[in-house]
Amino acid sequence: MSRRRRKVLPTEPVHCNVESLSHDGRGIARQDGKILFVDGALPGEKVMAKVVSTRSKFDELRTLDVLEAAPDRQTPPCEFANLCGGCSLQHMSGDAQIQFKENTLREQLAHFGGIESEEWFAPMRPEKSLGYRRKARMGVRYVRARESVLVGFREKRNSFLTDIDRCVVLDPRIGERILPLRELLHSLNAYDRIPQVEVACGDDAAAMVFRNMDELISSDRDKLIAFGQAQDLHIYLQPKGPDTVHRIWPESAGRDDERLSYRLDAFDLTMQFHPMDFTQVNADINKAMVNRAVEWLDVQPGERV
Repeated sequence: MSRRRRKVLPTEPVHCNVESLSHDGRGIARQDGKILFVDGALPGEKVMAKVVSTRSKFDELRTLDVLEAAPDRQTPPCEFANLCGGCSLQHMSGDAQIQFKENTLREQLAHFGGIESEEWFAPMRPEKSLGYRRKARMGVRYVRARESVLVGFREKRNSFLTDIDRCVVLDPRIGERILPLRELLHSLNAYDRIPQVEVACGDDAAAMVFRNMDELISSDRDKLIAFGQAQDLHIYLQPKGPDTVHRIWPESAGRDDERLSYRLDAFDLTMQFHPMDFTQVNADINKAMVNRAVEWLDVQPGERV
């Protein structure tokens, strides 16, 4: 059987007049009857872009240079935004992002569900646009050619991990510790046997869950514990499935003791959760949604919900 010949991509940049956005935030342009999906481009812009993938009906491109910028364009707050796949719209203003997501929701409900609402409530707006994300799963990869360990998110439209040393979107208790985390992982005997680190933050503590493919030697465990002590982090291991997750720092009295928590002050409640549980990534928006849901529900004395 002959090997499928890899397509030769055009080397010359392509001039694109961007008309609209796809549902995943890529600019849409057209050329010779073919659709072009352009990463990093906004509606109304003229850009020069590089072809990174080609298909029979569409091509995928990456913006190289913005010739005419849209009013909603902003400088990304993260230096890795153009390459990192963790975020896709940092080049768009916050208000424009919210409007785009609302429009996408309207279109998806109408297209797939036949639902067209007559009334839309104003979207909830976050108190902060950076340092808010409390949950994430980061990839880990040892790069032999560079003799270093990368920790972070995949590059846009690529399987490679982005070379980052911080993340301004993650809660600072995690986002500002990526470089020391990389150094820690590189120092371990199991430097190439930990493929991911899951992170979760509560109000009073932050946690890292290390997916260790092999049982760790004692010196590696000691290094992880020392890292947790120095960085004020809870440290967990996951040798197999989710039910094997266990905390090694601080010392655990059992799974019920291995909880993080957040407050719902309006209801005088403390909600506990395990680092592997689902929680909303934005704590402020989560509180606002709970408040809104209770307000709309309008529970009266004597009613059962």
